Amino acid sequence: MVDVKLPQLGDSVDKALVTTWLKQVGDHVEQDEPLLEVTTDKVTIEVPSEYTGTVKEILVPVGQHADMNAVLCRIEEA
Repeated sequence: MVDVKLPQLGDSVDKALVTTWLKQVGDHVEQDEPLLEVTTDKVTIEVPSEYTGTVKEILVPVGQHADMNAVLCRIEEA
């Protein structure tokens, strides 16, 4: 199982709000396919998956803030 982390979104950004999960637990995801959307004080960004596999666990629900490099979800690689 691999961790999907919130990537660094800019020099002055230290956290982001999870606004939408585009994939749910049990869904298959391909590498580079959008997993979720996050919003900072300046922009809304789609976060792509770095892995191909199945979403096994979502750790940061919609409406919650996540710090940079926080684990957002876990994927079981195909």
